[in-house]
Amino acid sequence: MIKTEAPDNLEERFTEPKGFRWHSFKRAGREIRFGSSFPQDSIPDAVVVVLPGLSEFGEKYYELARNLNDANLAFWVIDWMGQGGSGRYLPNPDIRHAASFDEDVEDLQYLILEYIKHSSVHPDKGRIPMAMLGHSMGGNIGLRYMQKYPDTFECAAFSAPMLGLKEIENIPQKLAIGLAGLFNALRGKSYAFGQKNWNDTARPTPGHDAFSSDAERGSLHARWQVKNPGLRLGGVSFGWVFAALKSCLHVQDNMPRLQKDVMVGYAGRDSIVSNSAIKDTFNAHPHISLKEYPDAQHEILMERDTTRAEFLNDFYDLIQRTIIDKPETLRPF
Repeated sequence: MIKTEAPDNLEERFTEPKGFRWHSFKRAGREIRFGSSFPQDSIPDAVVVVLPGLSEFGEKYYELARNLNDANLAFWVIDWMGQGGSGRYLPNPDIRHAASFDEDVEDLQYLILEYIKHSSVHPDKGRIPMAMLGHSMGGNIGLRYMQKYPDTFECAAFSAPMLGLKEIENIPQKLAIGLAGLFNALRGKSYAFGQKNWNDTARPTPGHDAFSSDAERGSLHARWQVKNPGLRLGGVSFGWVFAALKSCLHVQDNMPRLQKDVMVGYAGRDSIVSNSAIKDTFNAHPHISLKEYPDAQHEILMERDTTRAEFLNDFYDLIQRTIIDKPETLRPF
């Protein structure tokens, strides 16, 4: 498990919260890093499991961990296989590869069963209920988890969930999957078109790019990677593209299985994932609240204070309604 150092001159709100702990586990030949932090002087009202997006890492969410702990919520975050402080698929650690998102779902299940549930216990009343918070690719994996394991979480919120890729949203889905499958068969472990190794100019204009309009939060991704080579990641492989497109279809085909309350926020200025796919997937679903954050770029949780606070307040309202106002969700031992 790698150890990281904070970038120079980092504002305190972006630094590791007091009591934060990093751990890792091995499963099926995969090494997965995860982290957690808790309210300092109280038993949390709920446990929030954060699922980052493509190429992200837990350090990027330290500010969120502080916010959740201040709201009396426990915080857990997973680094997916292939990124962050977790293991890599290929000899070239820069290539973000994947064979299937199925194993990511099982990594999350292992983390929950072996670590989170054992630590999420009220000493007098029982197990503390859990809420999911996923971004982009993490939202895709989180939705698949909830479809397969419907009773684990009481609710979920997703920021710009990946249900389709903006760049190819006008190509019929099955055709896109077929073409991606062909390239996967020929060159699955190679970079997809236009992808390359990490370099320190990958996000050169924070606050003025596709990810965030907030310069400070928008700079975190690159600043942590510049300081910590172990967090660096380049582009995606043909194999990842094929796995991602198949996973989008899997989520869409299994939407009837989603039975818990879900809040979905999509970014009005998103150029990374397809908002059309998000709306087509979630519109009219009885358990889903769909909302646009019109001024947001792709990373809503890394956006300017006003947009970010609006999303978090919506998330807190969801937890209040589905967990705190329902004491029966605190399950007996």
